[in-house]
Amino acid sequence: MSSDTKHRWNVHIKNMVTTIGVGIHPHEIEKQRVFVNVTVEGKYPAKPQTISDCFNYDYIYELVVNEWPKLTHKPLLENCVIELMEYIFRCDERVDFASVRVCKPDIFPQVEAVGVETNWTRADYEKFSFNEK
Repeated sequence: MSSDTKHRWNVHIKNMVTTIGVGIHPHEIEKQRVFVNVTVEGKYPAKPQTISDCFNYDYIYELVVNEWPKLTHKPLLENCVIELMEYIFRCDERVDFASVRVCKPDIFPQVEAVGVETNWTRADYEKFSFNEK
């Protein structure tokens, strides 16, 4: 197998916790916990040797855990999902599919969590033209 042989890789981040201001209810004015789940797919070397051969999930961690808590309040979880989707596709041109789910575990006492999820291909990302800033 040559060193440039590509293989489909999936990267998963499960229940990454951060604290952000998000929501439309009066009790959501204060920042609250959210869980972020991400799957990223792309073609990378079949036998990676360095992190540059792979999708570096540190970028997602840095954004969600360190930067999101600094941002102003967002009314909708969908705003968070779209922002993260755009970021993933901008970070690495080898990504051809991503799934992002953001859930609020503390919104209602009778519910384990409420959240939203979407899946994009690279074609979706380009079609939606969110990358035009």
